[in-house]
Amino acid sequence: MNMIALSLYFFINILMVGICLFRGKGQIYEFPFWAGVIALGWFCPQAFGGYLNVEQFPDYAYADGLFFASACTVAMWLGFGLSYKRKTQAASWLDVKFDLNKLYWASAAFCLFGFYFQWKLLSLPKEMLAMTQWTGATVKYLFLSSVFRFGFITLWLIYLSQPKRYVPRLLIFMVPCFALLFKVAVLDGRREGMMDLLAYVVLGLWFGRRKTIPRWLMVVGLVFGLLFINAIGTYRAIMLHGDKSITERMSDAVNADYVSTSKEMLNESGAEFRNFIFYRYIYEESGEYDYGLIHWNNLIFNYVPAQIVGREIKDALMIPLINVNELGKRDYGFSYMRGTTSTGYRDAFGSFGWFGCVKFLLIGLLMGILYRHAMQGSLLGQLLYIYMLGSAMLAVTHTTHRILFSGWVYFFALAYPAFYWAKDRRALHRNSFADDVIDKDNVESINSGKPDLSIFN
Repeated sequence: MNMIALSLYFFINILMVGICLFRGKGQIYEFPFWAGVIALGWFCPQAFGGYLNVEQFPDYAYADGLFFASACTVAMWLGFGLSYKRKTQAASWLDVKFDLNKLYWASAAFCLFGFYFQWKLLSLPKEMLAMTQWTGATVKYLFLSSVFRFGFITLWLIYLSQPKRYVPRLLIFMVPCFALLFKVAVLDGRREGMMDLLAYVVLGLWFGRRKTIPRWLMVVGLVFGLLFINAIGTYRAIMLHGDKSITERMSDAVNADYVSTSKEMLNESGAEFRNFIFYRYIYEESGEYDYGLIHWNNLIFNYVPAQIVGREIKDALMIPLINVNELGKRDYGFSYMRGTTSTGYRDAFGSFGWFGCVKFLLIGLLMGILYRHAMQGSLLGQLLYIYMLGSAMLAVTHTTHRILFSGWVYFFALAYPAFYWAKDRRALHRNSFADDVIDKDNVESINSGKPDLSIFN
């Protein structure tokens, strides 16, 4: 039964990736492809290691866990297909038109705000930045500085919509933003940063110019990525070695033995997979589900500052839930390893049991809606699909909370007011953006295979 469960999960994901990779050139930009890649590269090796050491898990826990993960994958794939292919003529807030001049200044404000808090973040002691789990001032500055991403993505889409290559008023903000993203992804070795940088560049080119990646290059990239993703710890340790120069660290990173690290993952189950299997089993045995209230507690934890309202009030707002850490330690001798995750499959099951795959159905529906509007030329659709893609992928590796809740709270609280201000409120108007930013007469329409630039009218 264990082999059947493992084979089923692997087959569903390889089928999902294969269809997207070989059926059409644009399907590699759809969310199921990205979700399948992260599952094959990150979750499957840990699951295989778990199969080789299945005696460490309670009876049937391994098979049931993978069957549930397979159900979540199918639900996500189905949800995306239903929402993306759905034909609708109803007006949507995603299809709002913008005044380009206001949109530029809103994006510039995002960048400047983010730059300031990035400077505050980088001013912190190196030992704080080198920690696996950030807390305190580090989290606060990172939280506020991340708003620059909205500015970068918007300016990147505007830049790709016009024929000129040298546009000073766009590049003056885009270049520093790209440098910050590059630092997090390459110099700091953050897995999430790498996913974000890739998504911003590749999807921007797809939405902005319909530029596709050749299949052969995608296959080569997948092979390298699947090998590298599980050896990210080795790469990060090299890049954060403060006693060496950047050149020396880059040289060590290029010559590092990533194959051995990946083989270790295949020989023994990863901590994240063990977390998922044990916690899912504990929820099932106890029958103590949170029915989605975990998301309320996470929102309170993340967005209600104890320094302002007081610790007692903040604690009173949170709802007491089962402590799976204590149950795991008491009943199974299992301890959660600090710095690891427990996958989105775990919190999905913890909320509704086997019906928890509805969370992944909602994620698929949500990403399908965003992608449909993005392909129809909606700026907000393109922006949010690019921005949310990383959070949606984290539903496999970390939690469903970011894509279903916290990412949207962040957007509507810090970014949407500026986009609302930048809306075009005139029934008929000319483009108010400067001539050096966009020349509409030289841009083809979506009817000729290019993106629809009506969002800039």
